[in-house]
Amino acid sequence: MKSLSTKKLVLFAMFAALQVVLSKFLMIMVTPSIRLSIDSVPIHLAALLFGPLGGALVGMIGDLLGTLLFPTAGAWYPPLTLCYGVIGLVSGLFSRRVKQAPKNGLILLAVAAGELSGSLLCKTLALSRLMGLPFLIQLSARVLPVLVNLALDGLLLCLLYRPLAKNLKEDSSPLPSNEHMTYEEALSYIHSVDWRGTVFGLSRVEALLARFGNPQEKLKFVHVAGTNGKGSTSAMLAAIFEEAGYKTGLYTSPYITRFNERIQVNGTPISDDALARLTERARVLTADMEDKPTEFELITALGLTYFFEQGCDIVITEVGMGGRLDATNVIKSPELSIITSIGLDHTAVLGDTLSKIAYEKAGILKPGRPAVFYGDCPEAEAVIRSLANEKGCALTLAHHDRMEDVRWEEKGFSFRYAPYGPLFCNLTGTYQIKNTALALTAAEVLSDLGWALTPEAIRTGLARVGWPGRFEILSRSPLVILDGGHNPQGVTAAKDSLQTLYPGKKATVLLGIMADKDVDQVLSILRPVAERFVTVTPDNPRAMAAPLLAEKLSALGAQATPAPTVSQGVALALEMTPADGILLALGSLYMSQDIRNCFTDETTGPKQRA
Repeated sequence: MKSLSTKKLVLFAMFAALQVVLSKFLMIMVTPSIRLSIDSVPIHLAALLFGPLGGALVGMIGDLLGTLLFPTAGAWYPPLTLCYGVIGLVSGLFSRRVKQAPKNGLILLAVAAGELSGSLLCKTLALSRLMGLPFLIQLSARVLPVLVNLALDGLLLCLLYRPLAKNLKEDSSPLPSNEHMTYEEALSYIHSVDWRGTVFGLSRVEALLARFGNPQEKLKFVHVAGTNGKGSTSAMLAAIFEEAGYKTGLYTSPYITRFNERIQVNGTPISDDALARLTERARVLTADMEDKPTEFELITALGLTYFFEQGCDIVITEVGMGGRLDATNVIKSPELSIITSIGLDHTAVLGDTLSKIAYEKAGILKPGRPAVFYGDCPEAEAVIRSLANEKGCALTLAHHDRMEDVRWEEKGFSFRYAPYGPLFCNLTGTYQIKNTALALTAAEVLSDLGWALTPEAIRTGLARVGWPGRFEILSRSPLVILDGGHNPQGVTAAKDSLQTLYPGKKATVLLGIMADKDVDQVLSILRPVAERFVTVTPDNPRAMAAPLLAEKLSALGAQATPAPTVSQGVALALEMTPADGILLALGSLYMSQDIRNCFTDETTGPKQRA
């Protein structure tokens, strides 16, 4: 009873009045101390809707009013009134769990606990003293009637609780009934949610999705986990499914240009209106949740609900972090689980060895469902294969050996991959070679499962796939490359791409990085290919300050200059880079949009530099 709206007060009064009517006029007296009645129903409803205090108050107020207004059974006997309070108090202890997952079993358990403690035990004790009968004799006589009452109460509660709870949730919205959340308000609400929950696990997101109607149970998924390459692999598969004629959802993070990119259907991001509408609905549904969902859990629920509303045939879902306890792991039976390359990242949460991290990533494997692994890491493969065997998952390693005759072009690369012949992938970066082999292996496994991913769909999908922020060329004079590498493995991949595609050339490196990454190793990887550094602070509370990052680089003997903002850092880096030179911007996807804004225009596209 933390927030008493007018509707809640009226409903509270109605419950007390209803208890009076049921206890005095709608009951059957078996003996002077035994009766059949459903007068506890309003007590249980109040308890489950308002909590233990609300249930206890309705029980005691109802009994007191009934005795004072209709004294047909003699004088008021306080111990009996307390018994009704116990019924509401005990039943109300289940209020939070029932609100999170309003299942009939939980409702019946709450009713049973309240009736057995308050009606059978406490009321029997009070009546035995009032009537001067031995407790055990009184108890044996009341067992059957109480069980009958319990069954009736439980049945009625299962029928009445959900519509009343839904009505109260709709009333709990802080927005006026004639107003709707705007897109800006929706983003503000989403980002205001604490990124960390009080409980590490899936309980919150499961409770939230239950309130949305469990859309995840009505969709088909490809679930993608891993340290690097998740986004690119997901984008390739989504493009292939779309070309095959399937309505395809794509859920990724973080975004590059606009938040809406995280939730796409057939390449089109969720509209501002749809995001605002679903966020407003989430705000209402979560109003009475004591343990509020995290930001990522909330976005996951919004995405899954949107994909269901759009009637997606398949949803490619990228894990946020880890896998085993990630919010996306509410997926119970994916069409396919994919684990991309494994490296050391988020070690404070996922573990400090490749084996520990692989164990967390492999948490997305589900009993009897096939899986594909990137490979190239024996330590991780041993863990993943062991878990796959334990769960009966057919595990396939990506067929990197079938990738032949790779040739780099201005955008992307051409290659041969049996049995498809010549193919072209519209993504740049040498690391995309193995990501592409992983996506192709996954497409073949899915084809064997009955999905019509034809060679033509594969060919066309790869040729048109786009994924910003992955060795993306933003300008050519000088050559400006944006890459999302943010951990040692990702930065190594970006460095290798630079050395392979532009041999012998060094770059001005615009660097911003999270303080919880292995910063020292990242710097040692980049030092050999960097002519100079410009450091910036990405827009994230976990970011390392640009001056501190510059100090670390200077200690390694590198030329490093901090910049106050990302845009000023871009301007400074461009001044330092000759027209025929290279500017490589990397370290965090959280600064990608600010960098891209310096080279693109929303109306005219890429800004041309002399």
